[in-house]
Amino acid sequence: MPRSLGFLTMILLCLGLALSGGPWGTSAFAQNGPITPPPSADGFNPFGPLLRLFGVTERERPVKEKPPAAVRPARQPSGPPAFTAAPKDDDAGIILIVGDGMAEGLAEGMAFILAQKPSVRVERLVEPKAGLLGTPPVAWADKVAARIAGGNVRAVVMMLGSSDVEVGSAPVEPTSGEAGIAGSAFGTPAWRETYRQRLGAVIQVVRRERKPFLVVSLPPVEAADLNQGFQVVNEVLKLTAEAARSTYVDIWSVFLDDNEAYAVFGPDVAGQRRRLRANDGIGFTWAGYRKVAFFVERELGRVLGGYGSQAFEGVADDPDFIVLTGRAVPAADALAGGPEVIDEFAPEPPVSVQAAQRFFILGEAPPSVPGRVDDTRLETR
Repeated sequence: MPRSLGFLTMILLCLGLALSGGPWGTSAFAQNGPITPPPSADGFNPFGPLLRLFGVTERERPVKEKPPAAVRPARQPSGPPAFTAAPKDDDAGIILIVGDGMAEGLAEGMAFILAQKPSVRVERLVEPKAGLLGTPPVAWADKVAARIAGGNVRAVVMMLGSSDVEVGSAPVEPTSGEAGIAGSAFGTPAWRETYRQRLGAVIQVVRRERKPFLVVSLPPVEAADLNQGFQVVNEVLKLTAEAARSTYVDIWSVFLDDNEAYAVFGPDVAGQRRRLRANDGIGFTWAGYRKVAFFVERELGRVLGGYGSQAFEGVADDPDFIVLTGRAVPAADALAGGPEVIDEFAPEPPVSVQAAQRFFILGEAPPSVPGRVDDTRLETR
């Protein structure tokens, strides 16, 4: 008998004894089922066909479950959150945001804050990399004038100037069309005067239309030399805005730490510690722009007296309307029937002290009215 045939006969005999309840196979099969050799690494069992021939099925091998993946914390969103704005009124007043790339971020923050106010909406007039200067300079005054004439603009907010900062720049040669800055280095008196004139032209356009104007300061930045240039621009912005009886929104100290140094992180509008500044050390994250918009919106509410139906009255429609919460921009820029204001930066004439001020502040009694019950003067008889 060949060797392979004898080996196969032995295997069949062993299987027969196991299935027929032999002396050593009955208990093992009854308790644990058929004994099958372990499969190979790739899952193939060489005795599988033979076992199936006798009606014996292989044991089901347990499937190893994969360990659950580690749960990672959700990343903080870098952009503005998704929100649905309330439907705006047909005659909703427009807050016009004017400026460079920082103004774009400010406009997003303002739109988020005013999303649920149907009486006001935010629009923007933005040149991302432009400033008040430049070659050629952007005609900001003309652009703002055209935009105000074509819509229901109620207030103008400007934020720009970062691209106007020059650090270590050499004086430039005089050229036609730039007589104001030609030959003058950054920060010199001639440069400051030109910058004041450029900003003043924009303010004059807005004030001629009897609209409030707000200019937002530049923030502190990480580079020390650039930080000094931003402070120079802020000085001109502040002096020009205040001389034109407009509002200067100072955000410089808002983005400093306890040691009055540049801070990347800080409290957001909800008081939570967040990253407020961008990686370039100049711009903001969404949380930072949201914080800038918070302070701008606060000043707008003070100037306009809120955003109700009467908030915009008195700025242009009704000069005699008095906003009880205060107004930074006077209702009238010129005498009734007189010419328009020529010099927006001329100092205001001194205001006479009224009777109420003399009584409540100076403590002077008002003049007595003869014949009235409060007339305490002694009469000669």
